[in-house]
Amino acid sequence: MEEVRIIINQISILTLLGLIGFIAGKTNYLPQNAGIVISKVVVKLTAPFLIFVTLAKKDFSMESITSILGVLVLGTLFLIAAFLISSFGCKILKLEGATANIYKMHSVFGNVIYLAYPLLSSLFGDDGLFYGVVFSIANDTLLWTLGIFLVNKHKKTSIKDNLKHLINGNTIAMSLGLIVLIVKMLLGSSVNNIPYIQEVSGFVHDVLNSLGSTTFPLSMLFIGLILSEIKIEKVSDFVKRSHIFVLALFKLIIVPVLALILLSFTGDWIDLVAKHVVVLELAVPCGTIVPALAAEYGSDYRTATENVFVTTVLGIFSMPFIVYLMQIMIK
Repeated sequence: MEEVRIIINQISILTLLGLIGFIAGKTNYLPQNAGIVISKVVVKLTAPFLIFVTLAKKDFSMESITSILGVLVLGTLFLIAAFLISSFGCKILKLEGATANIYKMHSVFGNVIYLAYPLLSSLFGDDGLFYGVVFSIANDTLLWTLGIFLVNKHKKTSIKDNLKHLINGNTIAMSLGLIVLIVKMLLGSSVNNIPYIQEVSGFVHDVLNSLGSTTFPLSMLFIGLILSEIKIEKVSDFVKRSHIFVLALFKLIIVPVLALILLSFTGDWIDLVAKHVVVLELAVPCGTIVPALAAEYGSDYRTATENVFVTTVLGIFSMPFIVYLMQIMIK
């Protein structure tokens, strides 16, 4: 199946990028603090540009407004539901502090761009990629608000101090991108009549996109560097990480299957492709940006790295299974 080939291809790319970082770390080819430096570059520089370009370059038509709102609302509700369920899961697994917060983050936030976009584009064409961007708006809105709060919560600072972290390069980039998006919707085709607007916007896009597109390769390089520091010398050390496999089951199977069941009863008010996109975005492995955020805010970035590694490997098998169920249950 073509979709299986695409999934394996994208995961293979991620794995090889991480392997480069792993080898560089194990051989001490890069200094010990290289991972932390890379994480700062991702969080403070490349990710904001990626967010802005992703929003600013898209055109939304009024004909698809119902499905757009459906993806935004349903995506947000499913992500919030995943967070609430994972909060109970932390109590059952007896996870505390930074580790618990990372567990909650990765229960919610997946690799919705680097892995999902190529898959959606191949399976559903431009419509699939279009709705994928819409879903990423819901995902990123929660990531740079709820996610930042969680990744900084373990420090037990005041609510006021935590809220300060919600104002950062990424949320500013999102706000600016939404402004550009709204202006384009209001002006419509008349925006093209402004002298030199296409030339200037194209040039700016190329500059910002060239830097923003490095976000996920750099994230995987960072993950490889952190993995090179992980040592599992005893079986008991591995057993202590059993919560990661519980997370994988929840993130890769339980959440998308629940979404499949609920979406099968939504009728025709939301486009079929939009439903498929929501399910596939929920079924992707843990987000590669979370370990970088965890390192930036002094959280448990090693657990975050392990989460990405395990779910990415298991995602090779789980995502084709979800695609198969999706074709049966949503028609």
